[in-house]
Amino acid sequence: MSIQFDVAIVGGGLVGLATACALSDYDLNIAIIDKNIHQHECLQADKIGIRASALNGASQRYFTQIGIWDDLCSSGRVQEFTEIDVWEKNGQAHLSAQAKDYGYPNLGYIIENHVMSHYLYHYALASNNITLYSQEVIDSVFDDNCAFLTLADQVTLPAKLIIGADGANSWIRQHENISVLERNYIHHALITTVETEYPHHACAKQIFYPNGIVAFLPLYHPNRSCLVWSTKPDYAANLALLSETEFSYQLFQLTGDKVGHCQLINPRMIFPLKARFAKQFVKHRLVLVGDAAHTIHPLAGQGVNLGFQDSALLVSTIKKLIDENQDIGLVSNLKSFQFTRRKDTMVMLAAMQTIQDMFNGDNLFKKALRTVGMNTIDYCSPLKKQLIKYAMKI
Repeated sequence: MSIQFDVAIVGGGLVGLATACALSDYDLNIAIIDKNIHQHECLQADKIGIRASALNGASQRYFTQIGIWDDLCSSGRVQEFTEIDVWEKNGQAHLSAQAKDYGYPNLGYIIENHVMSHYLYHYALASNNITLYSQEVIDSVFDDNCAFLTLADQVTLPAKLIIGADGANSWIRQHENISVLERNYIHHALITTVETEYPHHACAKQIFYPNGIVAFLPLYHPNRSCLVWSTKPDYAANLALLSETEFSYQLFQLTGDKVGHCQLINPRMIFPLKARFAKQFVKHRLVLVGDAAHTIHPLAGQGVNLGFQDSALLVSTIKKLIDENQDIGLVSNLKSFQFTRRKDTMVMLAAMQTIQDMFNGDNLFKKALRTVGMNTIDYCSPLKKQLIKYAMKI
């Protein structure tokens, strides 16, 4: 039986689309299956997305490799940030950094998720060897030489390798009985877009307080930012129900004169926060990437970067196997990918858990410890530079 596809990607979000686009310059037949895939077709110039992501240097280079970075920049929707400012409300802990102090042009980029998806979608749409299926997957079967995905319209797609990029509640992961280690962060994230009284000046801000974290990610408009407010579930639910005036008042109580008064631009959305780590990233003819493999707390903005790092390494692994005429679906050929990505993800999960635990609550000992720790980093330029280089993946 002939193989219709070399790679079939379940999930047409950021990581799934990026993986398909990066593979498209090889002689491969690629399928993307996502019932909502065509939602990325239109980009309204006056519509600001609710969700945005902070891209590090590695993700920016990956977009350059794919061939969409220049298009993204030409859209006028890419905002570089050149400064970070982190502090503790009612405490002495503080950490700040400016790119110019270390000879960097910036510390990263903030881009709305729907803008990135739009350009990746059109790149995929224009690729001769990528086929888009606006369908749900309802069954999967794996045999020695091939995998088969059955779609809702009863079409069956054979492929040498299935890539699961269908998010935190991955259907393919659950269907193939891949278990997940989970830990609730005891936080929900409220995400929206705000217009701030004071311009952001390309500075990403983050405020820790006993019951949560408030982050402002600067957008391409000088007074607009993506707001990520992670806090206890009950309080997050209450915040979502407040009038716009009362919500802005509660936000001002935490941020004070750092951003001034805020006006809501978009509706408020609530997302439960949970650490997830799949026990296997790789099975026979199946690989999990992005949120299907792992999720972390958004406090450092590294979730999407981890997903793009999964994608980039998987793409380079597949290309190497093809060049060596090796089977891209065998676990033995994908072990190095799994080892590297599991290791890097575990380090990031541990770091995020440690930071959240340290800033959770108002315990005097923890308060003193985080004050000493953050201020030591802030005053130790070589250490701070190393941390910045690690976060930026320079």
